[in-house]
Amino acid sequence: MKIYLVGGAVRDKILGIPVNDKDYLVVGSTPEEMVKLGYKPIGKDFPVFLHPKTKDEYALARTERKIGKGYHGFKFYTSPGVTLEEDLRRRDITINAIAEDGDGNIYDPFNGNDDIQNKVIRHVSDAFIEDPLRILRVARFTALDVQFKVHPETLALMKKMVSSGELKSLSVERVVAEVTKGLEGQSPDIMLRCLCECGALNEVFPGLNPDPDQSQDFISLGLAMKEAPNSMVVESKIIMLLLVPYFAQHHLPEAQKAWIKQEEYLIRYLKLSSLSRKIFKNIKDEELNLKNFLNLRAEDKLDCLYRLDFFRRPNIISEILNILLLLYKAFEIMTPTYENLNKFLALFSNEINQLKIELDILQSGEEIKNVVYQERLSVIKKISR
Repeated sequence: MKIYLVGGAVRDKILGIPVNDKDYLVVGSTPEEMVKLGYKPIGKDFPVFLHPKTKDEYALARTERKIGKGYHGFKFYTSPGVTLEEDLRRRDITINAIAEDGDGNIYDPFNGNDDIQNKVIRHVSDAFIEDPLRILRVARFTALDVQFKVHPETLALMKKMVSSGELKSLSVERVVAEVTKGLEGQSPDIMLRCLCECGALNEVFPGLNPDPDQSQDFISLGLAMKEAPNSMVVESKIIMLLLVPYFAQHHLPEAQKAWIKQEEYLIRYLKLSSLSRKIFKNIKDEELNLKNFLNLRAEDKLDCLYRLDFFRRPNIISEILNILLLLYKAFEIMTPTYENLNKFLALFSNEINQLKIELDILQSGEEIKNVVYQERLSVIKKISR
């Protein structure tokens, strides 16, 4: 029985970046032996175990064979006779097919270390084509470092896989998980360039990028995303992708109208949270009002705040403004600073928190709503002078 650290942990150690998750490979063992040693089995499709103390994952060495479509269409084979190289051969790209033993010795049968040094993302074998999820994983790995480039032969395989239609077999949860990891990476623009170049973006986000000539829109957005605040909700970056047809300057109103039907389908398909759907709708409906907020009539200011659900969830406006600023930057739209708007809202919130409204004698909910509205309106008029 021999244990190796494998995959992303070894890759990240070589790259000199923090190692967040450690996965271990066990060669020459059986499920029975692992259980006897105190490991807890958790794998359904193949034997994976949790270490009794560290809770790190330990998987038995295995090979795999394609028997059906999609990410789940594989049959796995494990036995004490499966070698380290056989297990590494089934992995997606060479930089993930490196192992390290307990003494620090590196095993690299597919020259992944060389590809790390040369900033190349290359498939391990032609079996790469059997798993459509690997397209998204390759695109995500390009976001690790701006210098990483996909090997031409790997890119050709990715295009072939896209044209086969197998990307449609992926669950939306896996799609969103891989894409959001890339959007949170160091270079989201590079990931988006890769997805556009191989044609995958329009497959996993149907209708979003039908014209390859418009790929620069998404690359520009990816560049702007590098300046996203750490507090930004991950789904907000997905929202920004869906808003590209509204903010890219060359999109005509007719094209924007044509996008609406597809956009409604895509939002349902992506299973965005109710909060994200609300933010998306608010941006479309209230962008101009937010741009010109300080010039609006007091009544219009207050109505806008109600529509934005400001009094129940005041943080929504901050998220919306962060999204808008990144979109304006990406598409070189005249950018308001929103500094004065934020000052106004902070002052308004402070005044509202100190406001005492007498509601005891009111008889109905409508009366209460009207009194609260009028009191809030009086505050807006006061601070708008």
